[in-house]
Amino acid sequence: MRFNTLKNRLIISFTLAMPSYTLLYLIRGYDFADMTLYSHVEYSIAVFIILIALFEVHTLKSQWLERWIPWQQKVPQRLWAEIGCTAILTPAIVTPVMVLLYQTLWDMSVWFPGMIEYNLFALSFSLSIAAFVNADVIIKEWKKSLLENEILEKENAKARLSVLQAQISPHFLFNNFNVLNALIDEDPKLAQKYLDTLSDIYRYVLNQKNEELVLLRDEIEFIKNYLFLLRIRFNEKLTCNISANGHGDYRVPSATLQILVENAVKHNEISSRHPMEISIKVKGDDQLEVRNNLQPKKSSVKSTEVGLKNISDRYKYFTNKPVHIEKNEHEFVVRIPILKMNV
Repeated sequence: MRFNTLKNRLIISFTLAMPSYTLLYLIRGYDFADMTLYSHVEYSIAVFIILIALFEVHTLKSQWLERWIPWQQKVPQRLWAEIGCTAILTPAIVTPVMVLLYQTLWDMSVWFPGMIEYNLFALSFSLSIAAFVNADVIIKEWKKSLLENEILEKENAKARLSVLQAQISPHFLFNNFNVLNALIDEDPKLAQKYLDTLSDIYRYVLNQKNEELVLLRDEIEFIKNYLFLLRIRFNEKLTCNISANGHGDYRVPSATLQILVENAVKHNEISSRHPMEISIKVKGDDQLEVRNNLQPKKSSVKSTEVGLKNISDRYKYFTNKPVHIEKNEHEFVVRIPILKMNV
């Protein structure tokens, strides 16, 4: 429910305007016997008009400031801007109305000490109106932020589930068990190492399944094991150069590298004629680049890019930094933020 509606503005303005003339008599120490119904109604209408004008001006002013100095990002600057604008706009509205009353309805010369009094009196009301109008903006933004966080949490949960499902998919198991079955007869020692590495991969998956962010160094170790399985499967037709030294304390969403490497393998031809080269390296201080040569499978079904959307959705939960995706005739490149967090 919104506070700053026309109905509420009218109700508040009327409620404040009605006792204003009585309050003026109290402040100035006038004799209430001199008060007339006509003067009371006349003054109350003037105050009502001023209050409605202040409401409209504060609403427009708040909307304008929200575009340039949003509450969510710049609280001190916005607070001073609100106070400054209120101090300027209030006299600009009150003075013309009161001068009009003096010179027309009251048929009096303008009493300047009284004008200062009216403006100071109105300024207290104007500050209250500014607070009321901005409370509506703040509550609206707060609700929007809650909704966005809820959506991001749901997307993050769905993304984490998708990652886990991808890692333990029957297709993944089927390929690895086929390779393992072939190695048992051909090279028992390599088969044992293959089985140990596969066990390490699933141990990592189970240990990290409830973790939203993992250390980059742990993710690098995981992807090295993952690549070991792939190189055995593709008979060394796949190579990968990893360079991420000095960034071990940075973090990434779990299994991000696995999704990117799996995409490269899934959608490209890997053969003696067309070997696959993957590069994983840190770019600058806050990006990790995964690059592979582009050689799409002729029979490959068009990619739905679910994995890339998965990664982008998960990053939105942690940072405003975007995931960059580049594609040209020869290469496919993804740059993901690496996050320095105390978690």
